[in-house]
Amino acid sequence: MLALTWGITLQWLAANKAMAVDTARMQQNNLSVIVSENLEQLLDGARTIAFTSKEWREGSPAEVTSRLTAMRAANPAFLRISLYDVEATRVYSSSPVPDDPFLVAAVSDALQAVSDVDFKGLIWPAMSALPEDAWHMPLLFPVGKPGSTPVGMLMVMFDLGYLLKVYQRIEFGTSGIIHILTGDAQEVLEWRPEGLVFNSRKRYFVTFAGQSAATGSLMTDLFQDGRVYLSSFNRAERYSFLLVVSRSMQDILAPHLKARSHSLSTLGILTIIIIAGAYFIASGLGRHGKLFGALVVSNDKNRSLITRLEDEKGRAFLLAAHDHLTGLPNRRTFTELAMSHLATARQHRGHYVLMYLDLDRFKLVNDTLGHHVGDILLQTVAIRLRASLRDSDIVARLGGDEFAILLTGLASVDDLPMIADKIISQVSQPFKTQDGQEIHVSPSIGIAVFPRDGQDFDSLCKNADAAMYESKRKGRSTYTYYDTGLNSTSERRFNLEQRLPKAIAEDELVLHFQPKVNLSDFRIVGFEALVRWQHPELGLVYPDDFIPLAEETGLIVELGEWVARSCCRQQAAWQAEGLDCVALAINMSPLQLQREELPSRIESLLTEHDVPADVIEIEITETVLLKSLEATVMVLRRLEALGVQISLDDFGSGFSSLSYVRTLPIHIIKIDKQFIRDIRNSTHDGVLVASIISLAHNLGMQVIAEGVETLEQLIYLKTAGCDQAQGYYFSRPVPAASARDLLRNGVLAPS
Repeated sequence: MLALTWGITLQWLAANKAMAVDTARMQQNNLSVIVSENLEQLLDGARTIAFTSKEWREGSPAEVTSRLTAMRAANPAFLRISLYDVEATRVYSSSPVPDDPFLVAAVSDALQAVSDVDFKGLIWPAMSALPEDAWHMPLLFPVGKPGSTPVGMLMVMFDLGYLLKVYQRIEFGTSGIIHILTGDAQEVLEWRPEGLVFNSRKRYFVTFAGQSAATGSLMTDLFQDGRVYLSSFNRAERYSFLLVVSRSMQDILAPHLKARSHSLSTLGILTIIIIAGAYFIASGLGRHGKLFGALVVSNDKNRSLITRLEDEKGRAFLLAAHDHLTGLPNRRTFTELAMSHLATARQHRGHYVLMYLDLDRFKLVNDTLGHHVGDILLQTVAIRLRASLRDSDIVARLGGDEFAILLTGLASVDDLPMIADKIISQVSQPFKTQDGQEIHVSPSIGIAVFPRDGQDFDSLCKNADAAMYESKRKGRSTYTYYDTGLNSTSERRFNLEQRLPKAIAEDELVLHFQPKVNLSDFRIVGFEALVRWQHPELGLVYPDDFIPLAEETGLIVELGEWVARSCCRQQAAWQAEGLDCVALAINMSPLQLQREELPSRIESLLTEHDVPADVIEIEITETVLLKSLEATVMVLRRLEALGVQISLDDFGSGFSSLSYVRTLPIHIIKIDKQFIRDIRNSTHDGVLVASIISLAHNLGMQVIAEGVETLEQLIYLKTAGCDQAQGYYFSRPVPAASARDLLRNGVLAPS
């Protein structure tokens, strides 16, 4: 009973203390708002005078003078008003008394700093020169239109005695203080029960400087003297000042402390009387209280832990269900949503369509501009896809640059062309990087319609994917409906991809050789080695069918290694037969030229087969120059140091740059066949070919023309000074045995 009584009493005292503080806070908050609004009303009147003052320049000064005099007389709080022009010269005053020098200086300083002043506010001038016993306070208002240069400054001399009359009616204890602070917490004036204190110590209340809220209350050591004050503040945004009402906690809690002392004394006497008899009961209740407190703490900890676990579970589910880069559903979530829709699709009249979308040449963007640009591009594509479709449709990122779209409840499949065209148009819009460079990408889309093209989700995915690859083969930036004939193409591509590693390891690859002919005497001066795949089931497979697969799967390095080794072995065999060997050109992929060990590997193969370096030629394309140019140049220079010739293949077909030709160790330029094809019919092609030949010769390089198929082309090239030619006019690529016969003959004269 005694412990319960103490507990109830202490709780009551705590509640009484909190109530006293809350009551004081409420009173002070209300008081700060009332006083602040009262002061704002006075300042509104002053600002109205400032608005009228701008007519001094716009209208009749005599009329404005009359109006200003009437407005000052209407408000007893304003002792006088003065109007200054932009040169700080007084042009009007309601009093003939000259202004104090410090006021003129304050006006001049305010005009100089007016670019940093909000016209809707006021300027609190520095009052350092104002006498401490002065009962007036100057306020400055810029005169002019907001957003334009002020035409002057209005000074309103505010009667502090007016405030004293207002504040004298306020009763809130012996320690109550009202402060008016500037926006940056500099003291303007202070009111205490004994009267107004005007800018006497020029204090800076740092506690209020960092407050961003408009109103509030806080406990603070206001004067840094160890006494704690409850301060309530109200910020006047229009005039950039703070109204702070403060009262010491000692004053606020005085009635509470008196009641507390009386209650505790009474309970102390009662405790002494009954302590002996209630000892065991009190001890038991004390232990119970400790256990209960520990239980509360433990319960709070458990509740906090459960909340955290639930939050983590929600975040983990969100991350697991969505792609981290684009925010779209990922493959697993898309599968679940699509299967759920398709399960009920037969009960609805609308059509359901699955689209697979892949970005064309996205790898080139990543390789040339970096993965950070590729990531931003993927995010942009995701936004464009979402904007192109209805809310009921589902868009997901399956991985890399591949997206999936499920169109739900279409009224008619006849709408599909319009939807596909819209998607292609939106995605193909130029994308600008941070440095202003425009990137153009386009999508290839495969379309499968449920249930026509598949009765289940897996079948639809397989068929949409096959249709998408058919779009890429058709030239990209288009869409293709699934057709049953596409399965055989997809299966063939899949089988080739699966068997390619075995084909390289078990020597199912063979080399064919196309001769290069010197146009001065039509002698064979070299061969280009072209790889073929002698598939045990499909027969001879050409490079267009398996080279892209090797690049996608990373097998291009092993494939290039096989070609280089086979060329060295073939040269060694021809040397053993006593033939005069000519250079064999080997095509090198960009990935091979990124490897620093390539020159040492070529040197090792030459040494192993006892083949001189000048019978091996490395052919590169312009795309290798887009991948780490510095590393590529280093590898090429090391190859050149071995004595290997280097030729630039397909010159003019892609990203040709004279800077590459000038700086790289290139010995031979091969003109792309697209310029040779119409050389006799196109004046532009003829001029370009002649210019390339002249440029190469001036740089000390040889020129080879690719794709020569007619006598007319040959005559033009010979006349233009081309060094060598290669094409069907002389010979198609032939197996090694036929190449040996050509080498033995030595000459391929035109017929």
